[in-house]
Order: sequence, then C-alpha cells, then structure tokens
Amino acid sequence: MNRLIELLEESAELYKGFLELEYKKYDTVIKNDIEALDDIVSKEQAYYLKVRGIEQKREKLLESMGYKGKTLKEITEVCDENDKDMLNKEYDELLKIITDVKKISSLCRTLIEVRMHRIDKTMEQLGEKNNTYSNNQSSPGKSKSFILSKKI
Repeated sequence: MNRLIELLEESAELYKGFLELEYKKYDTVIKNDIEALDDIVSKEQAYYLKVRGIEQKREKLLESMGYKGKTLKEITEVCDENDKDMLNKEYDELLKIITDVKKISSLCRTLIEVRMHRIDKTMEQLGEKNNTYSNNQSSPGKSKSFILSKKI
C-alpha cells in the first residue's frame, strides 16, 4: 500500500507543477504574450506525457496489487485504517489540485475563445473574413476562420 501512497504523492507533485504552469498560461494569455504562450504550451505537452506515464504506472501497480479496475474509494474500503487514512489524505489533496487545474484551464480556454471571437469579428469588419482560410469541417453556417489572409 505504501507504493500506492507514494505514487499518489508523486502525482500530486506533478499536478502542482502543472497547476503553476496553468496559472502562468492564464497570465500570459491576459498579457497577449504569444511567444511566452508558445513556450508554455511546449512545457504543457511535456506535463501531459508525464501524466500519461504516471497513470500507466498506477494502472500497473494496481494490477500487481490485485486491484485492477478498482477506484481508490473501492480500495480504501478493503484496507486497514492506517492505510485508509493515508490514502484518503493523498486522494483528497490530489483531487483538489486536479480540480484547480481544471478550473484555471477552463478559464484560459474561455479567455482564448473570447479573444478569437473578437479577432474573427474584427476580420469580418475589415472585410477580410472571406479572404481567410476556413475550417471546412465546422458546422454549417458557421465558418471559423484561421487568422491567415489569402493575400499572404
């Protein structure tokens, strides 16, 4: 059970770093710093790979412990009180961090969508909307343009 607790601690540390990066991303989007945003997105991709790796480690560990397909809540129901307390503590911390990551990520996504909408409207007002490459797979009647003029 100690290995699972250590893995949850490792996951929490990874997500803390990811949360810090998401806050930087939010500030960068607000400041319109495209170069810094590009750097953050590269770092974000590395975090996604690390998260995938740690999830694979967790799945293998749970399988080796005989808990394949079980949730942490189900595992805590069958372990002793000391392990249950530690698992619940680590789980609660990890859940809080992941929830915070989701919130700030959602804020970033909303902010970017608002900015893209403004750019799209501005392109339309400039008469350039029809001169941009559009996503042909978008829903009918809604042309999402890329910010690249055909004149270029």
